[in-house]
Amino acid sequence: MSQADSSKLSFPVRLLRGIEREWRFVRFFALLLTAAVSPASHRPAVRLATAQALCFAAGQALPGYALFSALFAAVTTRIVAASAASYGLSHLALEGVVRVFVVELLPLAAALFVAMRSGLAVLDHLAGLRAHGEPLAVGDAFLRIVLPGFIANLFATVLLTLASTLIALFVAYLIVYGLTPWGIAGFSRLVGQVFDPVTLPGFLLKAALFGLAVGAAPATVALDTPRRAAAGSEMRVMARLFLSLVLIEGASLIVLHF
Repeated sequence: MSQADSSKLSFPVRLLRGIEREWRFVRFFALLLTAAVSPASHRPAVRLATAQALCFAAGQALPGYALFSALFAAVTTRIVAASAASYGLSHLALEGVVRVFVVELLPLAAALFVAMRSGLAVLDHLAGLRAHGEPLAVGDAFLRIVLPGFIANLFATVLLTLASTLIALFVAYLIVYGLTPWGIAGFSRLVGQVFDPVTLPGFLLKAALFGLAVGAAPATVALDTPRRAAAGSEMRVMARLFLSLVLIEGASLIVLHF
């Protein structure tokens, strides 16, 4: 059905078709998760493809992203420290950096970085195959092509989040205390207060959910028709991904802070 014909459908029909389409995405996401945790799915060829995809998504990106995280953390910490000092709130600067920059911004930055670098590469590859009629949602192609990209982007998002968190904490300590060990006790106590028994599991869960969203979004092109995949899937898939990230971030803010 053409877009013009689709626009003439009544609102209930369009709503039902939208719900049906989203339900297909949910079922496909469940299939990805099941295949990812199933030992039967990880044959030697699948493990090799997953290792190659993970090397591209995380291994090759880690040095550059680590440098970016260090620079971003240094600039952010310096700005926050200078702004807090001007208002006589220097004692709150470091806590603000950890609570806002590390806990809230770094997981989102890592997810967007993986999505824009590796996610788009996977999406372009899958869309090209789907446009030529390759059945990607089932069979051997699903295990060799779709599943490795999903696992690689998932683990890359979590890995880059954890790595950038450690780097940012280290850089923030250097900016505030300098090359001295005398601030380690106070800094460790502050980090422990921020990453309390509620915030730490929530932080790790948010990173995992971001990873699932980044991993699953490019794979959904496997559900497109060849004609729709050939017409271009980047904007549609990335818009769905950004909406998922915003919903996850919003839910985490509500759960952790209210």
